[in-house]
Amino acid sequence: MKNFTTNLFKTIIIVLVFAAAVIFTGCNSVKAIPLSYSSNEDVDVAYIYFELYKRNSISGATYITYDGKDTPKAEKFTYWSPVEVPAGQPLKLSLKLLYKEDRSDFGDDNCVAVCCTSVFNAFEAARDVNQEIIFDVPPLEPYVDYVISYRKGPGIPGNSYVTLTRKDTKEVICVREYN
Repeated sequence: MKNFTTNLFKTIIIVLVFAAAVIFTGCNSVKAIPLSYSSNEDVDVAYIYFELYKRNSISGATYITYDGKDTPKAEKFTYWSPVEVPAGQPLKLSLKLLYKEDRSDFGDDNCVAVCCTSVFNAFEAARDVNQEIIFDVPPLEPYVDYVISYRKGPGIPGNSYVTLTRKDTKEVICVREYN
């Protein structure tokens, strides 16, 4: 009877650990969903991919729409990538920039540590970005894959840089700076 109880207890622990791992890792993942417009059926198209990266939270540039087109909002834990856009004409992409600076923690052992944490966190919060921008894209070549990436520059609050790169040759097509 003792072996049965011990084995049952081990099995329950293993199942709980596995369930916790699935819940905590599955809920934090973000999935790319392709997007195409039916109005692009009779025209040459290009494909734009979006690079997101994860630090303490998801950071990067995500797609909203282009030239004011009616685009559904991406569901929770998803983002549009690749996006099919018309080639050979300039576009105005609406993008959402996301960035959250890591926060310092000097502990709460004494007043000095708490004050240092508060001061540093205020500076770090000033670097956070959550804004919508218009990204002007020059005419793209038909049936070519491009990547839009985002990086946060140094300083407080620091500028944001959005880059359009051709995927196959790594050629930088354009870089825009935003405050």
